[in-house]
Amino acid sequence: MISKRGLTLDERLLAADERDLAARLREALHAGRPLPPPRVAPTLSYGRHRGPSRPSSRVAAVAVAMYCDPSGEWIVPLTRRPHHLQHHGGQICLPGGRVEPGETTREAALREFEEELGIRPTVLYDCGELSPQYVYASDNIVHPVVTVMQPPEIPWRPDPNEVDQVIALPLTRLLESEPSQDPFFIRREVRQGKIATGDLVFRASAIKYQQYCVWGATAMILDQLAQILQDEGRT
Repeated sequence: MISKRGLTLDERLLAADERDLAARLREALHAGRPLPPPRVAPTLSYGRHRGPSRPSSRVAAVAVAMYCDPSGEWIVPLTRRPHHLQHHGGQICLPGGRVEPGETTREAALREFEEELGIRPTVLYDCGELSPQYVYASDNIVHPVVTVMQPPEIPWRPDPNEVDQVIALPLTRLLESEPSQDPFFIRREVRQGKIATGDLVFRASAIKYQQYCVWGATAMILDQLAQILQDEGRT
């Protein structure tokens, strides 16, 4: 189990079953203690991720859905958004979207997971929610819903309008070290109406996996999850 003494944190995670991992996460998320702040906020953060949201900001939810693959590796499915999308095109995200009227954040996260990946997740355990993150670019307050699910029985069938690629991020990758402090620069075109007036460049730390760089709100959510597991693994 994840709490066995004498094992490294990665070994504890690989030895954890669904019930054990879910229990650890539920305990941490419902303990009433402040959750650790993410370590990967972009330098251009106030008003984007750390500042206050608007009263009219939309409410959204994302699915932090973990499953154990046949090799025993714990996986978090991520998606890469098509480059043509207006908001967050080409970025790597957690499956999710807007909370519709009458929906809970959990219902919205699971609905969006199915719409984007083409498979309804079979949830074994609901673990709770990580800290909400305000995303300035899309004016969304994002609620990360944490679940432990069964591994998919068929290949993903992603919606090509919303998902360019599904990425299976090993949970152990989040625990290997602190997020990369290597310079990772984001360039955004600044426009006045339809006229381009220049570029805005800012730095962001990233979670790097293979050729992928995960930054922004998604990295902040995953980093908070990693810190919780690291803290739990020390007990």
